[in-house]
Amino acid sequence: MTHYHLDCASGLAGDMFLGACLDLGMPLDLLTDTVARLGLPGVSVESRKALRGGVTGTRFRVLEGGRPLEGPDPDEAHKHGHDHDHDHGHTHEHHEHDAHPRDRGHIPHSQEHSHEHPHDHSHDHSHHGRDLASIRRLIAESILAAPVKERAIRLFQRLGEAEAKIHGMEVDRVHFHEVGAVDSIVDLVGAAAAIEFLAPGRLTCGPVNVGSGRVKTAHGELPVPAPATVELLRGIPIWGGPGGELTTPTGAVLLAVLVDEFTELPALTLDGIGYGLGKKDLPGQPNAVRLIRGQPVTAAAGDSRPQVAVLEAEIDDLPGEGFGFLMERLLEAGALDVYFTAVQMKKSRPGTLVTVLCRPPQLESLAGLLLVESGSLGCRYHLTSRFEAEREIVEVATAFGTVRVKQARFQGRPLAAAPEFDDCRRLALAAGVPWREVYRAAMAAGQT
Repeated sequence: MTHYHLDCASGLAGDMFLGACLDLGMPLDLLTDTVARLGLPGVSVESRKALRGGVTGTRFRVLEGGRPLEGPDPDEAHKHGHDHDHDHGHTHEHHEHDAHPRDRGHIPHSQEHSHEHPHDHSHDHSHHGRDLASIRRLIAESILAAPVKERAIRLFQRLGEAEAKIHGMEVDRVHFHEVGAVDSIVDLVGAAAAIEFLAPGRLTCGPVNVGSGRVKTAHGELPVPAPATVELLRGIPIWGGPGGELTTPTGAVLLAVLVDEFTELPALTLDGIGYGLGKKDLPGQPNAVRLIRGQPVTAAAGDSRPQVAVLEAEIDDLPGEGFGFLMERLLEAGALDVYFTAVQMKKSRPGTLVTVLCRPPQLESLAGLLLVESGSLGCRYHLTSRFEAEREIVEVATAFGTVRVKQARFQGRPLAAAPEFDDCRRLALAAGVPWREVYRAAMAAGQT
């Protein structure tokens, strides 16, 4: 299972995410084909190697009419000469300190504002907005692969829900401004295609730098992170550093929809690193997102043993009956095993350690159940591997009736066999004989 981990020490925007994917080896042709399948006339994409803060990475850009929609990057301004300064300089005043201007200024249609563009581009930058319905329609009517369509629509839907909540309106009435522009559409649909190509078994991310300061929008000056960004980042660990707006709405929605867990870098055997670069240089740090690829250590070492999660909590204020009910609920919810251990807690109080074994996908739901039913204020977990015997259930005939018997093998060798207790109990009560008599009869039948 290939594991990817995002390091957003300088925030995240859609173009940075795609730059990191390209830097890891994803072919640019994939994004070129995505644009073609969307049917956006005159739109193309490019990537190039560049430096940000001494770090080499990949800069991804969307072009319209052969020119980058954001104008040239600062590090390539010398290539354009003085005569071109007026052609490529955008005056989006609300981007003066914004590291990622491409998706700033998304507003409801009734409040849409215009931008001055004192340049002589002959092509349309498509900075007019689109509503959510038109973006859904654009994606649905494209010839993109079905999984890419579904993921891209989900990204825009989540973004629309955040906007609708901020502006107190129905989600279908949301009208995106810059997020509805061509470059942001390419960023989000391109990210959906990139995830389909990379096929991460798991995507994690560390704490996210959202930046600092204030940003000018149609609604006046607002603090960073902007309203849509902070709404999308609910429940995600964030922090603020210098540099202006570092995490944009497109970056935030990628984090909210695509990331499986926000955690520190897990134990991996590293096999790839990609750096996706933002437009501007930041003082004191590289304006780059890092995408790390690797294999979980157990898998990388050739360990194909199944993984289990071990979930634990110490409890000192639950009645005995509560422990019995807690075990029943956890097992009914899919826990592989639940057991209790007597422990001595702080202030010499006797307590009980509750240990739950489960498959990793069940971890979050079982942790919630453990906290709700026990009243504990927290629990911890770790992932581990275990040896498992091959198991099968066979039915055997006895003088008392049919009994299911669990038989186990390990590496081809037979291990223990165990009749199902519930079957033995039911038949013993019906026959009026001791439970163990039915159990022995089932054991004997299972060995023939």
